[in-house]
Amino acid sequence: MFKRMMALCLAGLLLLAVNAVYAEETAEDELPDIGDEQVIEDDVQDDGMGEIVGQSDYVSPDVKGLTPLYTAKVIKYSTYIYADQNESSKALGSVPRYAVITIYRVFPAYVLAKYEGVSGFISRTRINEEVSVLDPENTPPYGVTLTRYVATTTGVAKVYVDPDTRSDTFPIEVGAGSKVAILGFNGSFAKVLYWRSYGYIDASLLKDLMVVSHTDEPMSDSTPIAAFSSFFAYNNGSELNDGRVKNIVRSCESMTRVMQPGERLDFNNQVGPYKANNGYFPAPVLVDGKVKPGYGGGTCQSSSTLYNTVRQLPGITIVYRRPHGASCAKYLPMHQDAAVGNDSLNFIFRNDYDFPICILAESTGEGVLTIQIFKAD
Repeated sequence: MFKRMMALCLAGLLLLAVNAVYAEETAEDELPDIGDEQVIEDDVQDDGMGEIVGQSDYVSPDVKGLTPLYTAKVIKYSTYIYADQNESSKALGSVPRYAVITIYRVFPAYVLAKYEGVSGFISRTRINEEVSVLDPENTPPYGVTLTRYVATTTGVAKVYVDPDTRSDTFPIEVGAGSKVAILGFNGSFAKVLYWRSYGYIDASLLKDLMVVSHTDEPMSDSTPIAAFSSFFAYNNGSELNDGRVKNIVRSCESMTRVMQPGERLDFNNQVGPYKANNGYFPAPVLVDGKVKPGYGGGTCQSSSTLYNTVRQLPGITIVYRRPHGASCAKYLPMHQDAAVGNDSLNFIFRNDYDFPICILAESTGEGVLTIQIFKAD
């Protein structure tokens, strides 16, 4: 396994060299004059379906019989407690700002919570990120998504709102040959995390199903100990979005590596510099609150996907991380992103296991980025 991972790392270095030569040859003639600046926050247009809840994922607002998991403080403004995971649903009660709520379940866009005897759903945008875990030994940290499987698509795969080919579909389709992290199965459909929603992929379009072993002793050398996927638009007619996709694929080459015990990974140093001569392309970024082209746009999705992968592992310590502003990145659940691009926007973590880990980042450039972590020999 270790040799296979090292071979992938060497292949990535060869691709890096090819990309660098190509970028140097084309930077002056084909790329717009946007300066030599680094990424200042990723910018992604909302696809309008980031908080859809299908019928199969309906949950009652009642918390009877459930175990309380977390406590959190409502921030800035008072908020309503809703009957559904939708702010247009009936308001069951309200919570004043800075009040503490008890959380019983966490969903991509909402938490099922209770305040002064009233239970229901509260948007994750309304609570402070500093959530307290009531039972750390048996409850994962707030926001951690534990995936159970990884598989490869055999053809172009639609992502359905419900586990039914007659249901609505999300805008992004996954290209053939793409790795996808799976939360579980509902009948003949694989459940995935799609932006701030759950989605379903027809399992008949998946092969090479691999179990994710969330332990220090994986079942085999090919069993990952953590995995995570995030979805992105492609082939949408936008040249800048094409650049964003290329940057995500390019960043996979640099993220794929082995980390020794005690070693740190500084994302900006490892994946950057975000410049044309390092294989990066112009893509939409936010600079001083304004959208403009910037080299390396999209690498924030790469860093955020890596952040969600390493957070599944108790032997990894997050040294430094910053979100994308108050609303965080829309392509992931609230509070689950990691912005990169300059000294104040960076993602740094340390391998505190007593064994090496191997990071494998993969994307065909068609809709999904998947990162797996393995125990290396």
